[in-house]
Amino acid sequence: MKKIFITIIVSLYCANICAKQSPSTESKPVNFIAQIENIDFNKTAISSDLKLLLADRYYFKDKTPCNTNTLSARAESMGLTTEEYINKIRSLRPAILDDRYFYLTVDQCDAGGTPMLTGIELCTEALCGAEYMKRSSDLWLDDELQPTVKRQATTVVHMPLPYDKEKKLWKVTGWYLESSEETGEVMQSKQIAFEGYTNEENFANRQRVSVFKSFYESGNLKSIYHYNAQNKRDGKAETYFDEKDKIAETLTFKDGQPEGEYIVYHENGAVESKRYFAQGKIKDGECPHFYDNGVLKQKHSYLNQKLEGPAFEYFPDGKIKGKYSYSKGTIVGTSTEYYSTGKIRGVYHRNNQGENDGTFEQYSEEGKLLSKATYKNGKQLSAQSWYENGHPKEESSFDSEGRKHGAVKEWFSNGKPASSKMYKHDVLDGDFEKWYENGHRESVYPYKNGMLNGDAKHWNEQGKLTYTTEYKDDKKQGADRRWSERTGKLVEEVMFANDERNGLKREFNDRTGKVLSALPYVDGDKEGTEEAYDEDGIKYIRCYHNDEELSALYAPTDVTNKAKQGDSTAQYHLGKYEFECTNYDAAMKWLTQSAEQNHPGALLFLAYAYNDGDGVAQDSKKYLSYLFKAAELGESDAQLEVGYLNLIGEGMPKNLPEAYKWIKKSADQGNAQAHYNLGLMYRNGDGVEKDLNKAKLHLTAAVKGGVKPALAALKELTPQTK
Repeated sequence: MKKIFITIIVSLYCANICAKQSPSTESKPVNFIAQIENIDFNKTAISSDLKLLLADRYYFKDKTPCNTNTLSARAESMGLTTEEYINKIRSLRPAILDDRYFYLTVDQCDAGGTPMLTGIELCTEALCGAEYMKRSSDLWLDDELQPTVKRQATTVVHMPLPYDKEKKLWKVTGWYLESSEETGEVMQSKQIAFEGYTNEENFANRQRVSVFKSFYESGNLKSIYHYNAQNKRDGKAETYFDEKDKIAETLTFKDGQPEGEYIVYHENGAVESKRYFAQGKIKDGECPHFYDNGVLKQKHSYLNQKLEGPAFEYFPDGKIKGKYSYSKGTIVGTSTEYYSTGKIRGVYHRNNQGENDGTFEQYSEEGKLLSKATYKNGKQLSAQSWYENGHPKEESSFDSEGRKHGAVKEWFSNGKPASSKMYKHDVLDGDFEKWYENGHRESVYPYKNGMLNGDAKHWNEQGKLTYTTEYKDDKKQGADRRWSERTGKLVEEVMFANDERNGLKREFNDRTGKVLSALPYVDGDKEGTEEAYDEDGIKYIRCYHNDEELSALYAPTDVTNKAKQGDSTAQYHLGKYEFECTNYDAAMKWLTQSAEQNHPGALLFLAYAYNDGDGVAQDSKKYLSYLFKAAELGESDAQLEVGYLNLIGEGMPKNLPEAYKWIKKSADQGNAQAHYNLGLMYRNGDGVEKDLNKAKLHLTAAVKGGVKPALAALKELTPQTK
């Protein structure tokens, strides 16, 4: 049942007394226009009935109508399915990153719970007005000079481009971007990223003509390229290290193709390598590479633009590091790698097609074999590895197609087994076992045709069973059980079906083994009644629907017994619990019995039920009857509501003195909402003589009681009472 009346009196009072408008029983949605700064997904929010839920948090560049820079949203608040909501956010992302304006709707700002966005639309001129459609003509570019959105750009080109009449070209200048320290806004830095000329007025296709320079963010020159009228590199090209005038590469282009000598330099200015091109193709011949001290680093040769023949790698001291052989750009034959001491590090064999063929062996610096694998025409047949102490490390076997087949084992360096898997033609089939280094088994997972099937078990390092899970076709199916590592007793059991909780989740005392709680699930959601136990029996019960807690009742056995014996308070609490759990017949039985004994809470609860039509047929006469009786018995919320009805003349003639009487009775009991209403009545002189000091007294009490609108009213009033 939605208990809305007391919480809306504040807004309704203002609507009737302050603004002289007709009352509304719901908070009106608020529309506004804003730029979205960011979205954080799966954050917490509070529902209108003050329960925690997951929602996405939207950050805005400026404050929203709710006087915050954040609002929340979820698929449900937008009236969308989860898939529709995700697709909507994806579609809006480019506009968010481009700092576009949005037309948004929030359900409320101060009616309880987290304000939720119910609508998000990209601004159009018809929706938001022309002023929100103005877009910068600047061109935002990424590192590759491709157009992008503002917040993903690294450079910006301001438009329009200046025209050079002498060159008959447009001058284009790109600037690096930075974020404002104060606002975080993306803005142009003081450093040029690139500059040159183009034959395009808007640089739409990034056509470059003549000299084009790029710069590091430090300001140092990064590259110089020359382009012809067809946007092809033509002439000398140079790139630089991020240090003034330190050249990194030089190469000449002719009509877009490299031509002549290509030189690569080390930072100290020494030549790293030289290659030669003709008509865009690398010339045949030897190509050495050097360390920055001039010592030979690599040596290989090209034939028909591909590596061909013997190739060598060297350590900085000149000693051999590796020997290879190339055929048409592919490593073939025997390859040997060395340690700096000259001892062999590895020997590898390949066939003429470059496929692994034969043995692959790796050695320690002391010459001990560390690993060995065998291949046939690119397909692996076996694999073994060892620790330096000689103990086995891994061992795998394969079928004739190079697929894992049989046991795959691992060991710890102390020689004890670490894991064992069984494969059939690359598919797990059999037990996957793991052990701790002390030799105790850690886990067993049974596989059949690549899927978990059977009981999976896990133990701690001391060898005690800690949990088991039943699987069928790779999904949890059956019981998932947990045991106490301290006592070894069962502490939790959850039933699963099709990989989701289905059935009872039970928790047990790790010493006595007695049940502590039992919670039912349906398809992964809490559904039904949870029972929690202590030494005296059932401690509390909670009811759930669709994974949401609806209500809770403590000491239910005692409450039920007392209710049966005629205790009106017990009848009220039991009836309230049954009502909130949607067991309406049982609820009305207990609430009616309690109300017949003049229990104020039951009377007010029934009033709400008959007014809302929740669980019973709507009946305004019974609503008023129960409400007035509760008010007469001193129920402060009922008194406030009766005062409200007299205030606006709903269900009875408007009567301001009578409204004042009931609202004052409620305020005398400390009802903060009633204090707020009295404050407004004294401020406006409604039903009482206008008295700003009394208004201030009541508004102050309302603020202390947490009534948000009272603070604003008090601030407006304070200058008048000084």
